[in-house]
Amino acid sequence: MKHLGTKTIETRRLVLRKFTLSDAEPMYRNWASDPEVTRYLLWPAHESEEETKGILKGWIAAYDKPEKYEWCIELKEIGEAIGSIGVVAVNEKVQSMEVGYCLSCDYWNKGIMSEALEAVAEYLTNEVGARRIAARCDTRNPYSAKVMEKCGLKYEGTAIQAEWNNSGAGDVACYGLVVGPVVVEEPEETLEPEIEEEEPKVIKTGRKNEISDETIEYVGILAKLELNEEEKEHAKKDMEEMLNYIDKLNELDTTGVEPMSHVFPVNNVFREDVVTNGDGSKETLSNAPAQKDGGFKVPKTIGD
Repeated sequence: MKHLGTKTIETRRLVLRKFTLSDAEPMYRNWASDPEVTRYLLWPAHESEEETKGILKGWIAAYDKPEKYEWCIELKEIGEAIGSIGVVAVNEKVQSMEVGYCLSCDYWNKGIMSEALEAVAEYLTNEVGARRIAARCDTRNPYSAKVMEKCGLKYEGTAIQAEWNNSGAGDVACYGLVVGPVVVEEPEETLEPEIEEEEPKVIKTGRKNEISDETIEYVGILAKLELNEEEKEHAKKDMEEMLNYIDKLNELDTTGVEPMSHVFPVNNVFREDVVTNGDGSKETLSNAPAQKDGGFKVPKTIGD
């Protein structure tokens, strides 16, 4: 790889650039001091703007090195830092670069992080020469996983109880994107007698909503379930049957049919709030073994 350092990258809504000391205040205010942002990160929320400034000083000093990749995510609309994205690990032998990121919660679910990650991944592969882009997240943070998937990274597996972050020990979902052909050493060819094989029969399952292995694996991550192969097949079949049934319901013509809150015509029964039979005090007290001041008299249960 040919390391080029933190070059400025511009996208439709963002400017990805080097940090400056003037970014300390918005960085501290927008995300570094927010426990919600750092919930699944390895570093704790900053306690002061001075702490943020100290970290920025270290990053800025390292910008002289071409191996340093740490971008400030600036939103063009407001001209202010709202997050960061950078390379957290490099493996020169396999030309792999792992990316980490965080963003102010005010800008979650707006496609901003995906826009930044896609631009950084393109820069690292096309200009730096990385063949593999990696990223990972706590399985309790599925939204981060969605960012990786949206940028083309594929789920590769989960390391169980592999990392300690601000939410304690957790499972880590690993994602990766390999650019170009995968290099695999081919074994030496050996001559074997030719054997005529029957053409395999193609069996049509007729499964309308077929659930893939990747989907059931991802559902298992979200639900924190460890399923064996037999359980996965049962779960896939159950999910397919549910989706097929929903499709069947969608075929019904419900034009002119009013929606109901219940499958049966159940109605509440109301009446006027009027006393019709009195409170029955005399009849009730007539059964009391002892009375006092219009009430039941019972033995003491607590001492004087």
